[in-house]
Amino acid sequence: MMCRPNPPERAAMPDRILIVKLSSLGDVLHTLPAAQLLRRAFPEATLGWAIDRGHADLVRGQAFLDRVITWDRNGLRSFSRFVAELRKTRWELAIDFQGLLRSAVVSRLSGAQVRVGYTPAREYASLLYNHRVPLATMDRHAVDRSLDLARSVCEAFSSLPPVHTQPSRYDDFPLPATAEVRAAVERWLSEHNFDRSRHRLVALNPHCRKSANRWPAERFAELAVRLAKREDLRVVLVGGGIARDLCEQIALASGRKIWRADGQFSLLGTAELFRHCSAVVTGDTGPMHIAVAVQAPVVALFGPANPVRTGPYSKEAIVLRKALHCSPCFARSACPLGHAIPPCMGDITVDEVVQAVEQQLEHDIGSSNLRKTA
Repeated sequence: MMCRPNPPERAAMPDRILIVKLSSLGDVLHTLPAAQLLRRAFPEATLGWAIDRGHADLVRGQAFLDRVITWDRNGLRSFSRFVAELRKTRWELAIDFQGLLRSAVVSRLSGAQVRVGYTPAREYASLLYNHRVPLATMDRHAVDRSLDLARSVCEAFSSLPPVHTQPSRYDDFPLPATAEVRAAVERWLSEHNFDRSRHRLVALNPHCRKSANRWPAERFAELAVRLAKREDLRVVLVGGGIARDLCEQIALASGRKIWRADGQFSLLGTAELFRHCSAVVTGDTGPMHIAVAVQAPVVALFGPANPVRTGPYSKEAIVLRKALHCSPCFARSACPLGHAIPPCMGDITVDEVVQAVEQQLEHDIGSSNLRKTA
């Protein structure tokens, strides 16, 4: 049964609505379907999004948004400018999809008369809301939890019938690419002599912000070597600038049989590259959700995290995970049991990953037809 904000009676439809989802990469992507649900429910409202500058490219240019307010987290002065920019619009309703103290504070400082969020929330964030939606369970995907929160807002504040507030599709993660982004990716592929009529591209994303989620570098190197033996496959390492050292280690160990795209592209550039891929192998990290957003075939390697909550939001994705007695433990950096490599990650074999990649390649329609375009 859907939980409604308190108090339960229907209020007047708001004219100015603020979405608060500051970070991280995956969390922002998980909120896109809920944001579009709000647009359908409040077609005439000004709809804004408060977000960290590092992730703002994911929401800039989205047709369903009217305003994007960015925070660069560079100290008190930058925060003051962020709040001042927020308050240029007299928000009536702020929805905190993040559920942390900092996002609740942003909701409060926005000046919105009504502030909605889940309860319970981490760091006592719900104390700063005046409309609270009971959270029944965390063991539900983040996309669905965001949609549930948006539906609760729609039921309380929208005059449209429920059918008009339902999402048109559950995989609705628009990532618009500019002509410049498309040209940069096409240029990179051309420089590497990628021929769509003969080649298929497999991306390896080895870096995870939470180090406990990383599959060992030597396994990625072995995987790259084995995949590169196929004449029809081209293997590329991807990741942001922070991944360069790890990618260099893997490239050296694999005898430089693979291409390097780490640090080469923006978030939207990475999304565009994934549109050309016939498979993406990744740990539990933001680029995994980018690959899902553009409907690239994904092989996700899961260890300490729970894929029910944050796994790839796709029925076609393959999740490799060892159901150990100690998992999921949600470790971020070190194994709580003292293992140098968490067994939940270390027990995933190269053979298993190769088999999963081959399964995705078998079912893929081919990289000659680009997937979901902007």
